[in-house]
Amino acid sequence: MSTNLDMPFTQNGAYPGMDSCASCSFLEDTDDCSQARQVNTHDANFAGGYKVVTPAKSSGLLKRRRCAPGLSMKIPCVEKQASPLTILSDRYKVLEKLGSGCAGVVHRAVPLDSSDVVALKMPRGEDAAVAASAELEYNLLKRLAPHPNIIKVFDFHNLQGEATLVLEFFDGVSLQAAVREKWMPEPTARSLCMALFNAVAHLHDLNILHRDIKPHNVLVSRCLHDLRLIDFNVATCIDDGALTPTGTELYKAPELLRAENPCKCSDVWASGLCVFFMLSGKLPYGRDALTFEGVVQEDAAGPDLFDGARWKHVGEQCKNMLQCCLDNNREVRPTMAGLLDYAWFSDPLK
Repeated sequence: MSTNLDMPFTQNGAYPGMDSCASCSFLEDTDDCSQARQVNTHDANFAGGYKVVTPAKSSGLLKRRRCAPGLSMKIPCVEKQASPLTILSDRYKVLEKLGSGCAGVVHRAVPLDSSDVVALKMPRGEDAAVAASAELEYNLLKRLAPHPNIIKVFDFHNLQGEATLVLEFFDGVSLQAAVREKWMPEPTARSLCMALFNAVAHLHDLNILHRDIKPHNVLVSRCLHDLRLIDFNVATCIDDGALTPTGTELYKAPELLRAENPCKCSDVWASGLCVFFMLSGKLPYGRDALTFEGVVQEDAAGPDLFDGARWKHVGEQCKNMLQCCLDNNREVRPTMAGLLDYAWFSDPLK
């Protein structure tokens, strides 16, 4: 939405294509299918390359088929279901779609009783489990509020089985889309990194794991001065019991690829990945080119992590911080609060 929540909520990228439609042609009913013949595809009158030739007279068999009352079919009347947008139309003026993904779709909207712009996040699916999951996300976001770098939630609707989250409209793009244009200079990355780390530290203070931190679920303003963490549909509280690995394979911490239980250090790894991506436009350990099948054994963080001409212009304090975040051994990764005390965030950049 522009608000990613992590589905994150982005416009253009964020809120984190449509298949082209094949043209269809219909042939007239005829007794002899051979009478439909192919014609020259260069003939301007037959752009599709086919012409249907209808016989001058229908056969007696065809006439009997058309006239026989016993062969007519009664089509049952199916009640048309109202779309979520139609259901919400008495409360919001729904505007353009900001984005969509496998989990849902996000639209920009304006409440009819105010001029404030919001983002409507509508999960895909109409069963009770989908609505219950959306309500859990709403309650979790309310618990996290207020925080300047976490997408705000204003309301939740469950109308005729259609769940909708009413979120802050954040005018920006996903980190994925922003870096696609050009990687960021170190001062810009440091400012956004501090905002992201503060948001994740706030989650961890409340014993909440995001579990799907990735460039698609981080929204950045167009001026690259502000940030929102979005898409909390798989976020959960550690106190709720045993957790299972979840999230997007390409961005998972190594322990999650080994099917180990997620922990706060897994969020630390994913946050470090986002900062690595800001600075280089690539994922660490060559993950851009990897296909994950089962457990992936990656090399421990080392010199190759910062291989490439781009890293020659990044300071050693930044590299030291990232190396700690992206260590394969989660036991030695720092906490998110501890990372914010690193010198990179306080010392002048050289």
